[in-house]
Amino acid sequence: MDDLVKSFADQKPSAVVHASAEEAPTVQWPRPTWFAAPSLLIVILALFWQTSLSIVERWYSSRTFSHGFLVVPLFLYLVWIERGRISWLGSRPNFWGLPLLAALSVVWLLGNVGEIQVLQQFALVGMLDAAVWTVLGNDVVRVLRFPLAFLFFAVPFGEGIVGPLQDFTAWFAVTALRLSNISVLLENRTIYLASGVWSVAQACSGIRYLLTSVMLGLVFSSLVYRSWKRRLAFTIASIAVPIVANGLRAYGIILLGYLSNNRLAVGVDHIVYGWLFLTVIQLALFAVGFKWRESPSDGDRNVSAHPADVAPLPNDLVPSTKAALIAAIAAVTLLALAPLVSAHLWNRVTAFAGWSEPIVDVSLPWHPAATYDASWAPYLQGADKEFRQSYKAGERRVDLYLALYSDRHGVQLVGNYNLLTDPRLWSDVADGFEEAVIDGQTTKVHRSLLESRLASRLVWTWYWVGGEYTADPRRVKFLQAKARLLGRSATAAVIALGGEFPAEPSDEERILQDFLSHTSLSAAFHARLR
Repeated sequence: MDDLVKSFADQKPSAVVHASAEEAPTVQWPRPTWFAAPSLLIVILALFWQTSLSIVERWYSSRTFSHGFLVVPLFLYLVWIERGRISWLGSRPNFWGLPLLAALSVVWLLGNVGEIQVLQQFALVGMLDAAVWTVLGNDVVRVLRFPLAFLFFAVPFGEGIVGPLQDFTAWFAVTALRLSNISVLLENRTIYLASGVWSVAQACSGIRYLLTSVMLGLVFSSLVYRSWKRRLAFTIASIAVPIVANGLRAYGIILLGYLSNNRLAVGVDHIVYGWLFLTVIQLALFAVGFKWRESPSDGDRNVSAHPADVAPLPNDLVPSTKAALIAAIAAVTLLALAPLVSAHLWNRVTAFAGWSEPIVDVSLPWHPAATYDASWAPYLQGADKEFRQSYKAGERRVDLYLALYSDRHGVQLVGNYNLLTDPRLWSDVADGFEEAVIDGQTTKVHRSLLESRLASRLVWTWYWVGGEYTADPRRVKFLQAKARLLGRSATAAVIALGGEFPAEPSDEERILQDFLSHTSLSAAFHARLR
């Protein structure tokens, strides 16, 4: 509150410099001014309803992001507890928010034509924050800066750190087991003990626990502390504690299984024990943090907005109904252009009749095999046509998978629901990139080691977009967005080549490369129309 008083003092010292918390003037905001901001937010959500729906669908479909259902109620609560402070703030619309809204709408448009869902979602939340700034002005946004920033937790993001979290959890568990004098071997993300084999899967990464801890930790620190140092310290603890706790959880579960000869901490017990432990750790973190709480100073207490306390402010600080409505209408008009431009770009995309049966030219000694193992193939949705074929050369065998995508709106080649393989059957134990020669071009491919209960498999995965091979999903999005902006077709494909390796993955790498040196994939894409 001292900062707010100082802010007013800088503008009109004679009006408020001597006002105490109890004597602070309040403003009766005109009702249309109060309605302008929430109404504008609702209109923005309606204009970009597909992006809004994608956020909620992601909360519902993924347990990793189910914490998103808490974001809006917490946001509203954080705004509600600041009602006393903003009730007496003299504030005016800030039309500098309009250029920011324009920039964010361009970001959303690029995310839309490139079908980068997370970019569209971040842009949408940014629009909501910028709209509040535009209609209510600097002083109100200064008070609500934390709730507005907190709203970004609604965006389902963070999957990029799942792999590093898996690696840390595996390393931590193995290190702790060795310190416990237990013989253990770590290979990629698989832990071998005399009593059995454990794999640190994506579900064991702790990403869900980490995201929830950080979100709740930020809210807790904003409510309990006033010092930025304590808030920062607790936020760091909210990041470090769940990461270390997840490693301890993995160590405890493996140790319990080892000591009980795998009678405990397996199956459902694995999940129950793990979440019970993490819940206790989270409660302990809050309990310790609460001991260092700071009582709010008098200047930080909410000010009553009772009508009897209302005192007029200078006219230039009283909220202007007309200005707020003009700002809201200008913002809606500006933002409405983005969906219209998006619809125009998608409507003028080059017409595409569909994929013909892919043609893959393979020369001797490789030839098609009669059988095919479909269990390892990428777990994709929305493909227009799929091609599966196994090939043999003597005792050597590889499996080829192609998923062909036309340029239909709403079908993402690279998306959250498209996975390297069915996680119910295979575990991805190692990832990386390496170079391969494809159709005479040296290209990077995504290299994955998969394991199931029965076999181990090496898989190379890459994409084809507009005649270019790439393993970089960001490059895929760029090429597709570029094609749509230029009115060209953004047809694309996913290619996966795999084989089982009985000994060393390097042996299988040589087999995969030998197959590619006798194969031409270009015909599968260039003669593609029915």
